[in-house]
Amino acid sequence: MERLRSEVKVKLALVVKPVDVVTGLAPAAVPRLVVEGVPCRPVRKPDGTFLLLGLPPGIYSIVLSAPPHYADSRGVVDTAALSPLEPVELMPMLPTSSYPFAPGTTLIRVGAKGVPGGAAILRAAVTDGNLACAKLPQDADSGEVELALGAVHRLVSGRCYYVLDPDPAKREFVRIVASDEANRKAKLQTPFRFAHRKGTVLTDVAEGAADGRGEWAAAFPPQGVKRFVCVVHLFLSDDEPLILSQEVQVEEGQPIQLGLLPSTDE
Repeated sequence: MERLRSEVKVKLALVVKPVDVVTGLAPAAVPRLVVEGVPCRPVRKPDGTFLLLGLPPGIYSIVLSAPPHYADSRGVVDTAALSPLEPVELMPMLPTSSYPFAPGTTLIRVGAKGVPGGAAILRAAVTDGNLACAKLPQDADSGEVELALGAVHRLVSGRCYYVLDPDPAKREFVRIVASDEANRKAKLQTPFRFAHRKGTVLTDVAEGAADGRGEWAAAFPPQGVKRFVCVVHLFLSDDEPLILSQEVQVEEGQPIQLGLLPSTDE
């Protein structure tokens, strides 16, 4: 057994970890993993991760597919940039409107006809600082990837969060890829784009992907209040907002349907 473990460690090139952003767990449906342009047979573990063995160091384009409940998840991985001891790449799986959301889930549904929805994603962010998931105990510079956190209510690896900076121009979305058991330290998938002051909070985000019919659906984790306010964004990519809405009041446990959102060009 020890010899087998040693051989696997030597050959292991990459671990791909799919995460359902609704549950924070492995997707209920087993995704199909493809490394574009590279024939390989991933080994799927009981925890839902995929092991890629024997890949030479390099940059790889990876696609995870699990229709109809999830949109395709795509990522570009440079194996040289990963830890040789834990070469893990987390890949979020965003739900479509076909996802089997549990009864009583707080849902945001959006219709936006005429939008190039194949790549667009929906993000609805809680804008009430009293509903913080975490708080920065000290100033954080732009470019930081590893954070020490103060008061923490809940953080889930794989989920996206909203940095509710007092300056609206510095608010941004971040994704947690790892945290310690006490949720006092967290690693971001991409660095902070802006510097943030001590006391800035992170709030929950509901995420969803297009279903091919110009419709999006996203689910909030329970907030523990009767009503709360969120702001809805529709992005072509993380850095290119395509359609935006004004703030929306949400009732916990109830779906809300939004029609065509106002364009950023208007």
